[in-house]
Amino acid sequence: MVARLFLIVVLVCPVVAGAADDTKDAVAAEESGANADSSQPAAFTLNDDVRKVLEPFFASINKADVSRVTVEMLTESIVQGKVVESRKSTYQIASKHPDKFTIYLKEPDQRTRIYANGKEMVVALSPEAYYQIDDHPDLQQAVVELPVAMGAYPEPVMALSLAGVDPSLSFLGGMKSVEIVSQGKFRGRVPAVQIHGVQDDAVSWDLWLSEETPTKPLRLLVDLTAMLRATKQVQVPQGFKYQVQFDFLSWRMSGEVSNALFAFRPAKDATEYESLDDYLQSVAGAVAEHPLLGKKAPSFIGERLSEQPVSLEGLKDKVIVLDFWATWCAPCVAAMPVLQEVTSEFADKDVVFLAVNVGEDLELVKSFLEKQDIDLDVVLDPGGKISDAFRADAIPQTVVVGKSGVIESVHMGFPGADELRQRLTDELSVLSVGGHIESAPPAADAEPADEAEPADK
Repeated sequence: MVARLFLIVVLVCPVVAGAADDTKDAVAAEESGANADSSQPAAFTLNDDVRKVLEPFFASINKADVSRVTVEMLTESIVQGKVVESRKSTYQIASKHPDKFTIYLKEPDQRTRIYANGKEMVVALSPEAYYQIDDHPDLQQAVVELPVAMGAYPEPVMALSLAGVDPSLSFLGGMKSVEIVSQGKFRGRVPAVQIHGVQDDAVSWDLWLSEETPTKPLRLLVDLTAMLRATKQVQVPQGFKYQVQFDFLSWRMSGEVSNALFAFRPAKDATEYESLDDYLQSVAGAVAEHPLLGKKAPSFIGERLSEQPVSLEGLKDKVIVLDFWATWCAPCVAAMPVLQEVTSEFADKDVVFLAVNVGEDLELVKSFLEKQDIDLDVVLDPGGKISDAFRADAIPQTVVVGKSGVIESVHMGFPGADELRQRLTDELSVLSVGGHIESAPPAADAEPADEAEPADK
């Protein structure tokens, strides 16, 4: 599997969510000076061809009382024309004007859903975890003010999917240009028009609309590369491209929508948290029920950044700290200095630190480390085979293997420098002298985990 934006990426490892927030601020500023009844802010003028297409389409959404929409989202990181990270997710959205909606984001490793029934709002972070909010936005506010990030760049999807909102505020606010670039058959079947827009914040997008009646959105392709480079939120290498594609599988702004869709019914074993922060504190730290905890670590063969091989067998009788990370993961980068600092203090006690980079190629990682001035013993895992074997379904994730070869502890997320430093120091103090952590059974009782396939070069 190629590199993934693992488990609740916006909670454990924000990628572009922060960038989207910056864009929302820009749009919000634009909205404050714009007339909500106008299809264009005063500072931007549409040409007649674009106006004829967009105005009636946006009006159909603005006048709608209900909506039901299904969207497939594909996020891709591309380096030198090669896709190095790809992830598919699905939105299911329903709404009733002015303030009832549900947004369900189904990702490969996560399910997140928001329920708003007109009185209160519930955020279900998973089938087992949720929290409630007494106040909640109306549908227009929900376009830019969701209580939890839902995907890499959710605003344009919400603007095209929630009934009664004005999409022009999102699609025409803060624009440099909007133009029709082509007309023809979308995917060789549906007559469509392609509209290209460039925003002031450097985000560009292409929107395909059907020319059939009623007009429907078919695809929206958002390119965030220039914006990421301009905001300097991440180190963007040459030849890098980050884009989000939304395919509208179904879309309607009429018909019946049941109120039952907006009602939350928790599972019997679900836990209610006080807030998102409360939930984050519960998942960032030592994991008590990781499937490999207390088992023999899976064998693996990888390649260091120096192109030298490394294997579990070659590190026999050592304590191994495996940190699964990627260059785009801000919490991963924040945790690295602490992990390196603590493990170096135990280097003379047979403690080895390996930073396992997931899903990225050698040149990208080298360039990143050089720009960040970080010196690490990096193991490349471009195909995600090592991370899959260690069940690293969220990053940053740190797996500590004792001298007996047993996985003694697993840490998810970045709880903060002080807490991570203290926790890892305490663990290595015990493991470096051949001890065990209470959560892991002695090696003689440990069952072997599945072995990892050799990592892709």
